[in-house]
Amino acid sequence: MAHGADEGVFWMSYDDFQKFFDCVDVCRFRENWIEVRVEGALPTYACDEEIPVRRIMVESTTEIECTLFQEGQRSSTKALRQQLDLCVVVYREENDEDIMGRASFGPVIVHSRRMVKGFVGCNAVLEKGTYLIVCLAFNHWSTNVPAPRYVLAVHSSKPLQYVYKLRPQRYVFADAIINLTLAKGTRHEGREGMTVYYLTKGWAGLVVVVENRLEDRWIFVKCNCNESRNVVSTRGDLLTVDCIPPRHWQVIIILTQLELSEGFTIAHRLTHSLLNSSLTDSSSHMALHKPSISHEISGLHEPRPL
Repeated sequence: MAHGADEGVFWMSYDDFQKFFDCVDVCRFRENWIEVRVEGALPTYACDEEIPVRRIMVESTTEIECTLFQEGQRSSTKALRQQLDLCVVVYREENDEDIMGRASFGPVIVHSRRMVKGFVGCNAVLEKGTYLIVCLAFNHWSTNVPAPRYVLAVHSSKPLQYVYKLRPQRYVFADAIINLTLAKGTRHEGREGMTVYYLTKGWAGLVVVVENRLEDRWIFVKCNCNESRNVVSTRGDLLTVDCIPPRHWQVIIILTQLELSEGFTIAHRLTHSLLNSSLTDSSSHMALHKPSISHEISGLHEPRPL
């Protein structure tokens, strides 16, 4: 102890520090601010059970800071440790009439970067209304680790009314990602009636969303990311083929950096064409996607109506 046992100051060798700690958090103290912390699990697939979404109600204009922490892993065995690609997003809720109802995503208010890191954060000034805070992570979806735990800390300059639990919602991931990508992504007009949206720089990987605005034509989309390195795909493959129905969006693929200790490379090539108009909704849904969209990921990758 540097000044005795009562002061809480101690010395540690740098080698020991590196052995036991992987990051240092510096907490900013805001006098008279209110702090609320909630815990949960980041699911290993797009389930319709526990969803990492929290609703907040703002009674008067307030400043907030949201920080998403991955639960510490020092007590975990090395084989089960994994640094997650964390992202926290705040949306205005479109329909707040049913306070215990399903999430209804409106405009993106603020978001953190998506980073392979122990924590991420963002801040904003919120006007009176209802908002949704969504906690995202994807690079653990293709692993066998248990659903990792998280802590969401919300600091506000004025009191907030919280509703902690939302009704399970199958497509919460798809709706959240589509909304975010359309608002913050790069647009590419592939052809008349079709737009591709990309999230790349600052997103620890790649997000691709395709929009089919045509009234009666399906769009065939092939996304080839085979030359990417040190990334993991939510589809379980780096080459995907999809047929998108008329007037639908689809999250085609999400790639995420896997090993933090190594660099990663994103390479993607998107090709597309119009399908014969005789293709109808009666076609086998599973035959329209390769790899097939299993129940575990359908809540993220199934086409969603405009």
